[in-house]
Amino acid sequence: MSRDFDGEFATVNLILESECQTRAVDGFCLAWIKLERQLRKLTAYLLYQASEITVRDAGKLREAFYGHGSLDYTSFIGAIHHLSGVSVGNMIGERYRPLRKEIQGCYRIRQKIFHGQQTGQSLDREALLTRIAAIREWCRLLSSGAADHLGYDGFSGNTSLFKIDRPDIVTAVDKALLRRGWLEYAKTFQR
Repeated sequence: MSRDFDGEFATVNLILESECQTRAVDGFCLAWIKLERQLRKLTAYLLYQASEITVRDAGKLREAFYGHGSLDYTSFIGAIHHLSGVSVGNMIGERYRPLRKEIQGCYRIRQKIFHGQQTGQSLDREALLTRIAAIREWCRLLSSGAADHLGYDGFSGNTSLFKIDRPDIVTAVDKALLRRGWLEYAKTFQR
């Protein structure tokens, strides 16, 4: 595992190693936030590779994401594929299908927990720890695959808004944005 991945999940580890009664629920929530953050950062990174974008546009890109009304993890998965031409499934590899099924289940749990509702599944600590492990594996595999395919893992650095010398990525992003332009795409992309 990369140092950046380990650092990103260090807080999850601290929560899980604590004696807090709610450590599994808290750890699950934070792990899910890490997953969504990674996907958002990969999407922002790819958009930032557009030829038209300059450092002066970073604020506009952040505002577009902030103002977007309907982003979820599937929106980012679709955007990553659309912008790069490489699917998240290809980046994760052979574990994608079983992990995707787990992540879909985690999302349903996330929706209930984040809205203060019962999951209806009577999840005990062990069940939540299993789901945290699936989220962690997804993020670890995506981190490695994205670094290989895109030149960025979604965790490293303080920002995802930097240019990389990868003409193949720039070409793919420019082609994907040809019809709408980067700002309109950032404001409106869906799953």
